[in-house]
Amino acid sequence: MGTKETGATPDKSMGTDDFLERLLHHYRYLYHIAYRLTGNTEDAKDLTQETMWQAHRKSNKYVYEKSLKAWLRTMMTNRFRDQKRKKSLKLVAMEDAFVYTEPSTSVEELSVEEQVEQRLLLEQVNEEIAELPDIYQRVIDLRHFHGLSYTEISEALDIPEGTVKTQLFRARKMLKDRLSKK
Repeated sequence: MGTKETGATPDKSMGTDDFLERLLHHYRYLYHIAYRLTGNTEDAKDLTQETMWQAHRKSNKYVYEKSLKAWLRTMMTNRFRDQKRKKSLKLVAMEDAFVYTEPSTSVEELSVEEQVEQRLLLEQVNEEIAELPDIYQRVIDLRHFHGLSYTEISEALDIPEGTVKTQLFRARKMLKDRLSKK
């Protein structure tokens, strides 16, 4: 994707080179979403690059009053959905301990839209975890993403087991409160 590419600019005050620079600030964010959607690094890199290229090409359609992140995320999920239909990309099974629903169907039986919605929910949960105080992030990570027991977390963080339980309770409550407000 070259910066010398010609095309319409989003508005008179910002050229496509400036817009490209704004896009590049969101590369890591898009890559994480792409990885969650595709489940592997190569497909995630491809999806991220394709989304960046498409966004740059369609920069004249971006409405500046709206969030660039939201616009890019929507563009990426739509592109993924299209690719899924065409190529039947393999999806990653959801392994999120914070989604407490008992699915009546397996991930493979869900529609593409439902799978994308689940992945967006997971992304939202992960963004909220990143906003928690460090100690809460650590206990959540060790418990739910590494599968450690309370005792193992206690030993790893060198804190009493009761403190681990208290911190997990508080972290989950904070997440629940934050997610219910959205």
